[in-house]
Amino acid sequence: MLHPPPEDAQQLVLPNGFDAVVRVLDRYVADRRAGLPWRARSRGRRLPAVLLARAPEGDPAAGAAEPDPALAALVLAYGQRLLSTGHAPVQHLAGLAPHAVVDDALLARGGPREEEAGGPHVLLLDEVARQLRTSMPDGAGRLRLREFGTLLAVLRAALPPVDDPEDGRKALRDMLVDREAHRFQPAPGAAQLGEAAGGPWATAVRWVTAVPAGWLWRLWYGIRVDRQHPWLGSRLDQPGRSFLDAALALRAAHQYSRAHDTAQTQTPESAAMAARDEAVVRQVLLIALIHDLAKAARPPAWSRRRARRPWSFVLLLPTVGGEGSACRKFLDTYAATAGDAGPSPLLVLGAATDDIPSYAAPPPPQAVPAQSGARAHRAGAAVAGLFSATAGRSTEAVHVLPLPRTPDDGTAAEWLAGHRVVRTRRAGAWDWWRPVAAALAATLLSAGGFAGYRTVLSLLPGGRSAASCRQVATGQVVGLTDGNDGCDLAHGLYAPELRKLERTLGEQNALVDTNGPSRTLVFFAPLSVGSESKRTVPTGFQMLRGALLAQKEVNDRHLKSQVPVRLLVANAGEYFRYGSSGGLNTTNHTEVDVAQMILDRAGSDHIAAVMGLTQSRPESQQAAIELGAKGIAVLGTGVTGQRMVEGESPVSYFQLSPPDARIASVMAAFAQHSPRLGALAKPTAGHTAPAAVVVYDPSDKYFSNDLANRFDTDYHAAGPVYRVPYGEVDDRRTSDVAQTVCALVHRTNGFVLYAGRSGVMEDLFHYMQGDPGCRARQNRVAVMAESPAPELTLHPERMQQEYGALTLFYNQFSLPDPQGPFAGLFQAAFHLSAENDAAVGYDAVNVLSDVMDAIFTTDPEFTPSSLVTQLQDPGVSQYVGESGVITLNSDHNYPPDKEIHVREIPPNGKPLTDLTCGVLATGAQRVTHWGPDGRFVCPTDDAS
Repeated sequence: MLHPPPEDAQQLVLPNGFDAVVRVLDRYVADRRAGLPWRARSRGRRLPAVLLARAPEGDPAAGAAEPDPALAALVLAYGQRLLSTGHAPVQHLAGLAPHAVVDDALLARGGPREEEAGGPHVLLLDEVARQLRTSMPDGAGRLRLREFGTLLAVLRAALPPVDDPEDGRKALRDMLVDREAHRFQPAPGAAQLGEAAGGPWATAVRWVTAVPAGWLWRLWYGIRVDRQHPWLGSRLDQPGRSFLDAALALRAAHQYSRAHDTAQTQTPESAAMAARDEAVVRQVLLIALIHDLAKAARPPAWSRRRARRPWSFVLLLPTVGGEGSACRKFLDTYAATAGDAGPSPLLVLGAATDDIPSYAAPPPPQAVPAQSGARAHRAGAAVAGLFSATAGRSTEAVHVLPLPRTPDDGTAAEWLAGHRVVRTRRAGAWDWWRPVAAALAATLLSAGGFAGYRTVLSLLPGGRSAASCRQVATGQVVGLTDGNDGCDLAHGLYAPELRKLERTLGEQNALVDTNGPSRTLVFFAPLSVGSESKRTVPTGFQMLRGALLAQKEVNDRHLKSQVPVRLLVANAGEYFRYGSSGGLNTTNHTEVDVAQMILDRAGSDHIAAVMGLTQSRPESQQAAIELGAKGIAVLGTGVTGQRMVEGESPVSYFQLSPPDARIASVMAAFAQHSPRLGALAKPTAGHTAPAAVVVYDPSDKYFSNDLANRFDTDYHAAGPVYRVPYGEVDDRRTSDVAQTVCALVHRTNGFVLYAGRSGVMEDLFHYMQGDPGCRARQNRVAVMAESPAPELTLHPERMQQEYGALTLFYNQFSLPDPQGPFAGLFQAAFHLSAENDAAVGYDAVNVLSDVMDAIFTTDPEFTPSSLVTQLQDPGVSQYVGESGVITLNSDHNYPPDKEIHVREIPPNGKPLTDLTCGVLATGAQRVTHWGPDGRFVCPTDDAS
């Protein structure tokens, strides 16, 4: 809006001593931190709002100040002092300090622009922001109002009406992300180059110049958009800190007030609510504007413009009249929000032309000069005292400054016309010292920090270089660590859990005397995830906990002939991708090979054996082959794939779990005869057993597909088998898979045999729980799994809480005594219950420790190949561990007739054991029958 200049300054009738008031205002406009102690200058301040009024007739102490319409000219005249004269050094009219003038015409103006702007109360703030931008002094840079612009966009966005609040959140989020992404459009030169090139080159130029930056910005802004501006929710009495929820509430208030303005009939209640909503919208926009101005007033310490922005932002309100005037509305809003907006560089100067607002306070007592002072100078002294008294302290937002009624004799007008204190700071070469110094400091700090890190790392016990761990493209850190070498393998959603175990690992390894006859075992498994699925969990954490507990117990024994155990943890990455390279591993196309990292440290760390793997994959078998080729034994835990113990399995490989052939036969027998499962699934016509809906991954040849084939072979004579593909990585939508599974179960009254990986089980359960086909059944859907999700077996109560339409049956290869010493020690150490995975990790360390102790008595300098020979002959015979009875030798690379249980999680969340077969650790007895009264025969193990 254009504001015509008032009369010539020398023709204005100025109050006596008004030049003293202007001197004080000039001082604080030129330097908003004037008068603050040096230490307090960095904290900022809130400048007071000054409302000019007339002193009462007679004695100034006789009454309150009075309004005067003639004072508007004084405010407009001061605004002219904030503009350059148009002479050297610049030939155009430029601002000496950013300022804005509020005009009553803003609320009176009609026409289409008002509708587009969203109402006069929004237009009022938008016009103030526009004037502040255009009046920025030369060389001070652009005024960026990010927070204010975001809220203004929320109010003005043309969003479609929705019924679901979540759809509203998504539409608002998409609008804000698109708005932010516009800044990454191709540069004009790049666009012209693309047009000149034509054809595919135009697309290539666009991709190179704009798409990467725009995509990255959309990703980053989309993640943080809901966490920005947390003050907005509290201002609107919205619980939580969601910006999108608060923005939708603000938008609703704005739309309600606008609808009320256009309504033909208005009830008093709706009018009051609309007025309140209108005031709230103005207050929120003003707070956002003040926040942006505070940031603009203090650019980053490394900005060359920091020294060029000492001034205040000035807001001029020439006609603070009745409650309907624009200036009065703005002052009301400022008074209501100034205390909540924090430090503000906004200096407000107004003139009372009608009723003085009740919230306008007189100057503080310490700011009022003695009555004996000359009246001509009392106003100047009062405003100077006002700024000094409010510096850095919370006080009233608006203060009235009474001006004397005595006119000036002409000297004040002459001084105002000839003296300008506020000047633009010209750009200089010294302005660049800040960014240059910041760049040098960052470079030196980075170089010094890296050098210091390498130095400290080299001094730590067992310190290793970064060659022992590598970050890969998925963000995971793979490699091996002893917990003290600075190599942090934790990554992703479950990083805190692994980081705790790394600390325990470091503490226990620090107690091992490496100068003596110690040996190192390596726990090797995929311990991090890089996919986007939050249901994908690392399967080896419980086994690692068991291994850590066993290491502590072994080293605390202090036997006569004993080898202290040092433990390393090696992370192979999700799906064991980086655990090996070449050969059977066709997924690793990088130079990272964790098995080779282990071999590189085998000599210096005295590595005797590797344990873990935890997953049956070609990548994990290739790792066992690489390690076996160098004479290092591998003891698998949690590995069940048949190929792991057959075919290309090296002679140095052993495992503690039964393979798929035994597991499939037991599962088939259970599905045919179990009364518990039979209560949920009924035999189909012409068959003696219920239909089995087998969920499997056809591409997973080592585990899922093999288990499905073996179960089909053992079961199809008793009941029909329907296969449904579902894998870790495929093109099928999980919801479609769940719909197919539930439809088959509903049609056949059968059960689900889940032969997939544990990491994606809960993804499928989530959609099955919500599918009508599964929920429409009279009984729950029975799901039997060889590899259940670890979180469900550790916390069985979750089945009823989250998957009430399903009943889970699952395999377990041991049942540690919950009242036994192992369970008690495990609970005390990790605050978790001990189950099969923890027991197998515990037994792996104890078995390898016993084998090393046996070798050490005759060969204190034994090598890893000696341990392989010892495992083959004489091997381990009838070792009674927490995971069962273990026999390993050259004829048995896994325990024969290994105990196996089928457990059920009923609605009460307390697991039941429905089947037990094999040689039990308890009493070392062999169980050959199961079921009620032992009526069913256990399947035999071909290896026994």
